[in-house]
Amino acid sequence: MSDGRVAFSASLGKQSPTDTGPFTTETTLIFEHVITNIGNAYNQSTGIFTAPVRGVYHFEFHIFGTAGIRAGGSLFRNGDLICTAYEHPKSGSVSASNGVSLLLEVGDQVSVRLPIGSSIHENQNHHTTFSGHLIFTM
Repeated sequence: MSDGRVAFSASLGKQSPTDTGPFTTETTLIFEHVITNIGNAYNQSTGIFTAPVRGVYHFEFHIFGTAGIRAGGSLFRNGDLICTAYEHPKSGSVSASNGVSLLLEVGDQVSVRLPIGSSIHENQNHHTTFSGHLIFTM
C-alpha cells in the first residue's frame, strides 16, 4: 500500500547515439534510466507502471526521432490505447509528446509502446522520456 506519494521519470538511458526500431510488432519501451521513482510503482525492467492506489494520475511521454524515419510512441492502459505522439521528419530531427490524466484502479498498468514501423533516437541527452505522478487518491 502506498502512502500517497507516487511519482516517476525515466529515459531510455542510452549514453551513445542509438536508434530503437523500427520493428514489425508493437513493442513496449523500457525506460531503463530512472531519474525518480518515488513509491517504486515504475518497473525499469519491464517499462510498466503499476498503480499502487486508486486515484487520478498524470502521465506524459516525449519521443525524439531523426530524418526519414517515422518517430512515434503510444500510451497504453491495461493494453488499451489511450493516446499517441507521432512525427515523420523529412529532414533533421523532431520531437513529439503527449500527456493525459487517468483514473486508475489498484493494479492498472500503464506503458509506452513503439508503434509498428516507428523508430526513436536516444543519446546522453535523454530526449526520450516517460513520466507520471499521482495527482490525488479516490
